[in-house]
Amino acid sequence: MNDMLRRRTFLPGGSACFAEEVNPAKYRLMIADPDRGVRETIPYLLDWSQYGVSGIQTAGSYEEAVSRAVDFQPHIALIELELGERWGYELVKYLREAGAETVFCTMGVREDFQWIHESMRAGARDYLLKPINTKELRSFMERAILQELGGALPERPAAQTGVDPVLRTEYGKLSRITNKIILIVKSNYRRGLSLTSIAETLNMSSKYIGRVFLQDTGMKFSAYLTAYRMIQAKRLIENSQEKISVVASMVGYSQLNNFYVHFKNYFRISPGALRDYGGAHPEESSCGLQIEDAGALAEEAEGLK
Repeated sequence: MNDMLRRRTFLPGGSACFAEEVNPAKYRLMIADPDRGVRETIPYLLDWSQYGVSGIQTAGSYEEAVSRAVDFQPHIALIELELGERWGYELVKYLREAGAETVFCTMGVREDFQWIHESMRAGARDYLLKPINTKELRSFMERAILQELGGALPERPAAQTGVDPVLRTEYGKLSRITNKIILIVKSNYRRGLSLTSIAETLNMSSKYIGRVFLQDTGMKFSAYLTAYRMIQAKRLIENSQEKISVVASMVGYSQLNNFYVHFKNYFRISPGALRDYGGAHPEESSCGLQIEDAGALAEEAEGLK
């Protein structure tokens, strides 16, 4: 596919006129699903940066999806088939007839031949059964980029395979207990989580597993949990348009002020500034979390609600 894509202005009735050409540095992904849980979960299923995805936007209805498609111009779109009173394949058909060159994939809770057939007729390239299987999603993304968009997949650095994003250490070098703790964090960091609750899950002493974790990683569990949440928050801020307050909630924070202070101390940049400077990749702090000028940060956080 030509690197230069034409930006279209969609007109009433589904027609489109070519207004200007833009050169996208990376791919844009749209997720359309009435279920908020699905819209919040899919951004976590893959490391989208490995597929060159630089932005993700979501829509909860047929009408919102049309608006998003016009403004966002997604290269790839995941569309739920049951969009309220309308069908997802109707959305695919409308956007295709309007001139969108988006690679569409429909999703549904049933493997219904008629649904799949209508989706393919409308112009969708694939169908994913819910709950979404990450291997199938990964396979679709690879086909979409390689075959439909004519792009190439960024190579994954070998050194990063099996490496913890916080510790930057291979999982194979950590104890079984520490790996179990990390696995529980990855699955539950969006909710309230403590070393005590993990100890109960593992049927072990919280003091014991805390000591093992510290010896293995050189970090206290609470510091690791905060760091992991910060990394996930950074990905969401860079790759979605969710409000900062929503991002904070999605990574386990009920208080925006606390999230704001922790983020600023970890990355040395505020959440809002990171979004404003989209392409910047601040370095994580190596000296741990230290609360500095918490009052000023709290005031700034209030403005993001």
